Amino acid sequence: MIPTAPIKNPLDNLSLILTILSVSFTLAIIKNLAPYSLVASWDIISYLLLLLPLGQMIYSREIANPFAKWIVPFIFILIGDAFYYNNELASELLPPVIYIMIGILYLGSRQSMDYFFQVLIPKLSHTFGIFGAIGILIKPILSLQKYREEMFKNRLYMRIGLAMVITLPVMALFLALFMASDPNFSHFIEDIFSFTNPFESKDIFTIPILFFLFLVIYGYALSNDSSRIINLDTNPFDPIVIGIFLGMLNLLFVSFLLFQLAYIFGGESYINETGLNIAYYAREGFFQLATVMSIVIIIFLVVIYRYKNEKLTALMMSGLMLQTMIMGYASLKKMHLYQSLKGATVLRYYVEWFDYMLLLLLLTGIIYLFTKRPFYQMLNLVAIVGLVSFATVASVNIDGMVARQNIAQFANAPKELDRELLSTLSIDALPYLHEVDVKISISPYRQRDCSKFSNYNIGYCNKLAKYGYKNINLLRDWSVRQRSDRVY
Repeated sequence: MIPTAPIKNPLDNLSLILTILSVSFTLAIIKNLAPYSLVASWDIISYLLLLLPLGQMIYSREIANPFAKWIVPFIFILIGDAFYYNNELASELLPPVIYIMIGILYLGSRQSMDYFFQVLIPKLSHTFGIFGAIGILIKPILSLQKYREEMFKNRLYMRIGLAMVITLPVMALFLALFMASDPNFSHFIEDIFSFTNPFESKDIFTIPILFFLFLVIYGYALSNDSSRIINLDTNPFDPIVIGIFLGMLNLLFVSFLLFQLAYIFGGESYINETGLNIAYYAREGFFQLATVMSIVIIIFLVVIYRYKNEKLTALMMSGLMLQTMIMGYASLKKMHLYQSLKGATVLRYYVEWFDYMLLLLLLTGIIYLFTKRPFYQMLNLVAIVGLVSFATVASVNIDGMVARQNIAQFANAPKELDRELLSTLSIDALPYLHEVDVKISISPYRQRDCSKFSNYNIGYCNKLAKYGYKNINLLRDWSVRQRSDRVY
């Protein structure tokens, strides 16, 4: 076995602590003064600043979590998606998801783990102490005893600090003179640092509060070093209890599946023979069956947690999962039939992709049962599939797909094209709307001034520069709201 280098304590690294202090102060200024309504350049800078200490810990081998470095690329993918796409997932969901994932990584950065899925489940090792967390970072710097020898051996930090003390006031003086002498240069600087309401009196209080808040989070994360050892010894389920439970579920599923088989093999002809409305029948069931598939996967994970290679349990559990896969197939057929009648929407695509992911997990679960793989390997697979699936879905132009599919589907029947639906899509759909008379309605809070650094989003601004305002309707008030993207 190749020996691995010992994990360093990040609290012994003065460079890391100074980085955290600098990052915390910079983030306090950005978050206090930068605009909040749009995902733009300052948000991307904030994400990268938050990751800077973590990257330094990984580079210096001061991180005990061996899986953190594999999560970071996914975070970068999501950051890129948030800076390129403008659909609801990218603009509304991705920002909090990115912050949560970064927080989870920091909370587990000093915890040794045996399995990949553990990195996605944070564990708090001790009571959340505000002053204690700040003290972890501030106390060593105030005393300087721990770093006295390092400071005398390497005066780099002192030289950098002295240079900044001399340079920044002089730069500020020249910057003020240049801005006063040239209006164009002044506007350029104001656009780059186009903060909202700069230098208000409240900033004297809010900036220090945010600064200490970031220090608390960093300090607590660096001290969160609890062990994550998992107990692999479990007792099997009572054979009578698990037998009755799985047996009755299989009976219920078989009875329901008998009603689905007629549609699976008969398709639209079966619907016509029974006199059902095709659109009504097609739209019913896929949400409910997706929920059924999710619950069966949860039941499967609970069962294999205490599974000890019992043949009867394996047969009944695999039978239940196989029937669920058939139901999932029926659900997908209904979804495709409904889309062929009514067209595509964002939600319909998401439901369809979610069904595919569940079917993959069910099939893999059956394989795991008969190959006798450990329970925690299955959890690893669920975590990996979920993470990859979410990153993949976030990385596609979903609004563009909806626009392209509907325009192509109703090319020969333009009156059936849902123009109201297309008008609620984001600017990401512009490449597919230049041939049709449909305008995207953009609410005031989503409108951007691409000449300002604080408003800049590469996807929005590039599409606007390329396609112009021909297919855009800029709303001036809140009277027109987007309708909900219903699947029916």
